[in-house]
Amino acid sequence: MTLDDMYTEMELYGFDDLEDAQKLILLNESYFDIVTREPWPFLEALSTIVVPDGQEQITNNALVVPNLTNVNSVLSFIDTSNNIVMTPERVDVIEKSYFLSLDTNVSSVYYFLGDELMVYPASSGSTYRLLYTKTPVAATTTSDTFYIPSRHHSIIVYGALVKAFLVNDDPQAAVFQNMFEARYQQMRSDLWMNQYDRTDRVFVTTDSMDWSY
Repeated sequence: MTLDDMYTEMELYGFDDLEDAQKLILLNESYFDIVTREPWPFLEALSTIVVPDGQEQITNNALVVPNLTNVNSVLSFIDTSNNIVMTPERVDVIEKSYFLSLDTNVSSVYYFLGDELMVYPASSGSTYRLLYTKTPVAATTTSDTFYIPSRHHSIIVYGALVKAFLVNDDPQAAVFQNMFEARYQQMRSDLWMNQYDRTDRVFVTTDSMDWSY
């Protein structure tokens, strides 16, 4: 659905008096309510990045190729040059423990400083394979891309309608809240289960307590 499609659907429910700019605010609020609940598969991205020698900051660094600016959370981080699976750590542990060791070896730990992805110690010049979730961005009149698959765009409209009815103190807000939650669960079932192809397993039991009668 495009923004115009969403505007039209909101108008069908009686909100033709709202300006498009007001509808866009409600739609973006609904969108962020949805995408920040879980690390959705549609937010996943995979990138191979080259980090020059001496660099600690991985994201928002023009020296890193490509320069990633939309990393929200890390799912997997591997140094493919040295065959190292990077270990996540908290920034306070890095500050109190790792820096005291004056480690000059190849980077093996990563952490977040604010919103920026960092490695410790500084990279010796490596290529990394980074699997991460993207930071969602608000839709605008010139860029109406929603990461949510198009078949589930109606949930964005339902969430916006909940907020619109609440603004008017309309009891229909509860009705659309229920529609929103039901549609949300439908989307979860669709997006989180895409591997129905399962191998058969035979489990051997040796204790009679495990038997079924």
